[in-house]
Amino acid sequence: MDKAVIDAIREKEQLPDSMTDSEIAKEYKGTYTAARAAVNLEHKLPDQVLADAMRKVFPFMRKRK
Repeated sequence: MDKAVIDAIREKEQLPDSMTDSEIAKEYKGTYTAARAAVNLEHKLPDQVLADAMRKVFPFMRKRK
């Protein structure tokens, strides 16, 4: 299991830092949580894709901080 997926699971499930990466990988291997974490790392939300496209087309519409 990739380190990024393990970190995403650790954050999502609020696992303690005392759990090692290998323990998390062993416990969550093949689960829905692991699959969802992997997919979320690779894909953007539809709202984010739309916002990115609008930002390219209409650069003046950027959020001002």
